[in-house]
Amino acid sequence: MLKHILVVSALIITLFANNYERGDEAYEEGDIKKAVTFWKTGAKYGEVDSQFMLGFLYLQGEDIPLDTQKAATLLAKAFDHGSETIRITIALAYYKNKAHAPADIKALEQFEKAIDKQGRIAQYNLGMLFITGDADIKNMKKGAALIKKAKDAGLLEAKEAWSQYNLKKYI
Repeated sequence: MLKHILVVSALIITLFANNYERGDEAYEEGDIKKAVTFWKTGAKYGEVDSQFMLGFLYLQGEDIPLDTQKAATLLAKAFDHGSETIRITIALAYYKNKAHAPADIKALEQFEKAIDKQGRIAQYNLGMLFITGDADIKNMKKGAALIKKAKDAGLLEAKEAWSQYNLKKYI
């Protein structure tokens, strides 16, 4: 009996664990609708890669309709559980692609709250994006606050940036 339960459990895990890969294959073949279906299933079951891809598509609004609120929700989930690479990619994508409609600004604020609570490397990278970014995203006060958090958590790069950009004056 235990053997049957283990086999069934393994099959279920395999089915759900492959949603990202199956979606990726469909996307590469040009079947966006099929890819989105797989990624929605994966996202529903907590697959970080599926949450990331689906959120990114909603954020871009190229292959599926733009929906920044769905994007923020999915990307915040992926951000919370993803690797540092996923976190940095999400931060960069979100801030580079932001729009200025009230719904977009609300979604951006939701995402900012999610990223603000994360690890020191993500805080540092997002802080540097605010400090060195183009005019649309440059915000020394926000950047300094994030760099300070990373610095206080002991990140050497953040300590160096704190001094280099004289960020104390922005806090």
